[in-house]
Amino acid sequence: MAKIENTVLLKKVEGLLDPLLGPMELELVDIEYVQDGAYWFLRVFLEKIGGQITLDECAKVSNEISEDIDKMITDKFFLEISSPGLERPLKKEKDFERFVGKKIKVILKHKLDDSRNWTGELEKYEDSIIYLVVDEKTLEIPFVEVKKANIVFEF
Repeated sequence: MAKIENTVLLKKVEGLLDPLLGPMELELVDIEYVQDGAYWFLRVFLEKIGGQITLDECAKVSNEISEDIDKMITDKFFLEISSPGLERPLKKEKDFERFVGKKIKVILKHKLDDSRNWTGELEKYEDSIIYLVVDEKTLEIPFVEVKKANIVFEF
């Protein structure tokens, strides 16, 4: 599937989810449509606002959208609805606002101080700048420079 078609598909799936998630107090973290070996997977990552998402909630979302999604996708695929896990990705600007005080890992598009990989405490997020404390030094990382970011779970 071409990249542009993939983007259009993900937007359509998001449109199906939007009216469903709010009343269930669920929030969309991420959607991906990827090929893994011989199979395609439509993966939807959700979380419960202020709590833990349950298997029943994932099943309900799956049941609500599966028929409409079957009509959208011509490839043979598997639909997966799940939690993003303990090391959840940080995709949107509001994710960085929400997880201030947490340990995060950030991979940058370009090097900053000779590295693209940084792990530290998210001090604050303000005006599209991530303030990351690494070894008692605060790095200022523009949101547009983030290639990938996630929470770091510590036992």
